[in-house]
Amino acid sequence: MNATTTMIVTMLAEGNPVWYVAAMVNMRSHDVYVIGLAAGYPDKAKLRCALLAARQAA
Repeated sequence: MNATTTMIVTMLAEGNPVWYVAAMVNMRSHDVYVIGLAAGYPDKAKLRCALLAARQAA
């Protein structure tokens, strides 16, 4: 995961809505949703596991 993807997944895992995260990272909501979906969104537990796996891989 790159820094932007990590930030998006982190914010989604914290419970922030997709539209809010998109505004914070200056992206379209659809793009943020696709990144989140690849990491397990809307399941917050899967998002946290994806973050943990990315940290362990780095």
